[in-house]
Amino acid sequence: MNPLAAIAIVLGALGGLLAGVKVAQEGGMFGPEAARKAVHVGMGMICLMFPWLFTEAWPVWALAGLAVVVLGALRAVPVLMRGIGGVLHDVKRTSLGEMYFPLGVAVVFTLARGDALTFGVPVALLTFADAAGALVGKRWGRRFYDTLEGRKSFEGSLAVGAVGLLCVAGPLLLAGHDWRASLLIGAVIGLFGMIVEAISWRGLDNVFLPLAAFAQISIYLGLPLSAVGVRFVVLVAITVAAWIWRRRGVVDDCARLGGALTLYFFWAVGGWPWLVAPVVLLASYVRLMPAGPNGIPRHNLVAVICVGSVGLVWTVAQAFAPGEQPWLWWFTLGVAAHQAMIATVRYSQGRPGWSRVAWWMAGVAQAVVLQGAAFALLDRGRMVSVVAMTAGLACVAVATAGFVAFERNLQLPDDLTARWWKQGATAFVASVAGGMIFLL
Repeated sequence: MNPLAAIAIVLGALGGLLAGVKVAQEGGMFGPEAARKAVHVGMGMICLMFPWLFTEAWPVWALAGLAVVVLGALRAVPVLMRGIGGVLHDVKRTSLGEMYFPLGVAVVFTLARGDALTFGVPVALLTFADAAGALVGKRWGRRFYDTLEGRKSFEGSLAVGAVGLLCVAGPLLLAGHDWRASLLIGAVIGLFGMIVEAISWRGLDNVFLPLAAFAQISIYLGLPLSAVGVRFVVLVAITVAAWIWRRRGVVDDCARLGGALTLYFFWAVGGWPWLVAPVVLLASYVRLMPAGPNGIPRHNLVAVICVGSVGLVWTVAQAFAPGEQPWLWWFTLGVAAHQAMIATVRYSQGRPGWSRVAWWMAGVAQAVVLQGAAFALLDRGRMVSVVAMTAGLACVAVATAGFVAFERNLQLPDDLTARWWKQGATAFVASVAGGMIFLL
């Protein structure tokens, strides 16, 4: 089909969806939450047709861009907010999930390269599991737990997991895969999706969940059944352990569970070498960095997202194109940049009498030496030369210097959340720069 004609069909369908749900809402058929989820499910069902409508990625990105602009207008323009925009925004909570949705779909469509299965599974999971959780939780939710966005129900979370299993296992069975592998892969990804949705923050699961599902389905289909079974057991153990620890009230619930889930994802997709850099960072944080003064806010899920997001990108790249680049090196550079910035901040808190240059030197030295040595032991010169390693680690030092120079209050910024996002962006730039030097 002509891509412009396909774009027109999709836009017409989306416009009709919004208008139809608005009419139904005004007629009393939908409440605010049901109307929002009806749009969510309708958008997802339209997106599931993309492999049969488009053979290239650019039309999907064009649609994603248009969708973000239109949805932003529905959120910002008063006339539209009072009209059709009420379909999405009558629910009184802060979320950009509807704007992240088309971006997540576009990224997965690009990664899937026309494969309906590896595109359809993440989009189906995103479309139906989240909606099932919201609607079941609202109707039958009785037992609740606290998250960054308020209270969620155990019943709703279980619905996310159960529907997620069906969204994965169903397409695999239809594609002719072994029923045992289909159900087991469905159980693993369904449980993973349940946890992601449980700790999600402001709709970011609409980006992270499809990416993580794509990476997992791409890897798990090539694994023996026993290896997938091990992943299921480990994920269950992580979930149970996090819940038991939660009851002790030691650290932030969402941050702890999000961190455990992130480490699981790195291992499940990349293998044990992908745990080395994060473990070095965690060990350094606990044992080698100065303790922060009392009263400094403890880390929450935002910190975990910002630290883990650069790793997510390169882990997905490993699933998308294994062996084409030393993605583990790009990954390590991102983690090393985070370690350098975290250590610099901790030295500024624990050694307030030092200069900024001294804080930077101590933080960078720790990250570069430890992460460089750990990667060198893993790689042994097979993928990355000493020159490329040195240049990449220099990018970490330069990026950290920029972070220190432009962050006015290292000890405790006015907006800690904004600072975490700056740190995440800086680490990503450092990893890209160091990785690109390797290609020269």
